[in-house]
Amino acid sequence: MNTHLPNLKHLQYLLALNEHQHFHRAADACFVSQSTLSSAIIKLEQLLDCQLIERDHKSFVFTAHGKAVVKMAEQLIHNATDLVEFSRSQGLAGKGHIYLGCIPTIAPFLLTDVISASSQQLPDIELFIKEAPTEVLLEQLANGDIDIAILALPIDNKYSNSFKQTHLCQDPLYLVGDEILTEQVSKDGGYKNIPAESVFLLSDEHCLTEHALSACKLVEQSKINPFSATSIATLLQMTIHHQGLTFLPEMAINKGVAGHAYLRVMAMKGKPYRDIAMLERKGSLRTETFKLLATLISELFN
Repeated sequence: MNTHLPNLKHLQYLLALNEHQHFHRAADACFVSQSTLSSAIIKLEQLLDCQLIERDHKSFVFTAHGKAVVKMAEQLIHNATDLVEFSRSQGLAGKGHIYLGCIPTIAPFLLTDVISASSQQLPDIELFIKEAPTEVLLEQLANGDIDIAILALPIDNKYSNSFKQTHLCQDPLYLVGDEILTEQVSKDGGYKNIPAESVFLLSDEHCLTEHALSACKLVEQSKINPFSATSIATLLQMTIHHQGLTFLPEMAINKGVAGHAYLRVMAMKGKPYRDIAMLERKGSLRTETFKLLATLISELFN
């Protein structure tokens, strides 16, 4: 075969340039000089015999062909990374490194158990944990920054065909808060008669908010407090201080986060829940390894 193949490092520089849209920032991210990165892009264009970016003295834009090359380069880098990890583990499913991403409304209540169980059942697998909101994790998974992501479904349609989904469990949602208000909701079967701004929620970047509003059928915006918390700990503090209401997943309640004298936990009509799943890139060489971890996590919920 006489075809000259591109340097993987140069493809990584191209991906960095696409991500940062700035030569200097892309070079910094790759720990090389700007001239090195710029030279690598030019060599890529010469090798591929096409223009990847259009330049002037102040800025640049990716050509249509360049954007297509970026997408193919992403897949090549993913496959190369999988190949290296697959080879290092000698093709054995129970060996290797896994970079696992998890959303903040799951991570504190699951990952310590996962790490403990994995160290006992899969001792030759080393886990590296990243915590971030759903949209960030999806981008990191698409970019190859993490191997798998644990989050709540559904996900944005633009990613639905990119990842394989393995269902892990159903995580029921509960009403948590002031005893009088929880009794009122239980009696009325809804939120019509509770005070305005008495329901506290997480900020919109947390998908638990959308799941709670949808599953619990809370449609009256006047009942929702304008304050939005960035963590469950802050959410509970605000709920306690203002004698209000909020929604929590069962995995959080099982870890005792709602164990406060001023909080009552109440199951809701219809037993709403969120679906928890593990996502991986389609076509990964390590799907058998990820399957072992998915089975381990599922067993933690039984």
